[in-house]
Amino acid sequence: MTPEDVKELIENNAIVVFAKGTLFQPMCGFSQNAFHWINQLQKPFTVVNIFDDESIRPALVAHSGWPTTPQVFIGGELLGGSDIVEEMFQTGDLQKKAEAAFAE
Repeated sequence: MTPEDVKELIENNAIVVFAKGTLFQPMCGFSQNAFHWINQLQKPFTVVNIFDDESIRPALVAHSGWPTTPQVFIGGELLGGSDIVEEMFQTGDLQKKAEAAFAE
């Protein structure tokens, strides 16, 4: 995977979570927490398991400039990881971002 592939994935999906593991088998607590909050939106989202291909993580970091995962993108914007997503959900900002992404 290249940074261009990452960019294309983000542009073609309203919500993308780059995580350790899958939705049904998260491989770290932070990814599991991010999935929990994104699931609360009741919107479809794409999960990219960074362990599926060793080129994913460096391509993601090159694209985002952010070294850790999970990385949550909504409407093409990097929001951050699980703590930020949880905080945004609590304030209602996450729901607003999701609604805007699906209205486009």
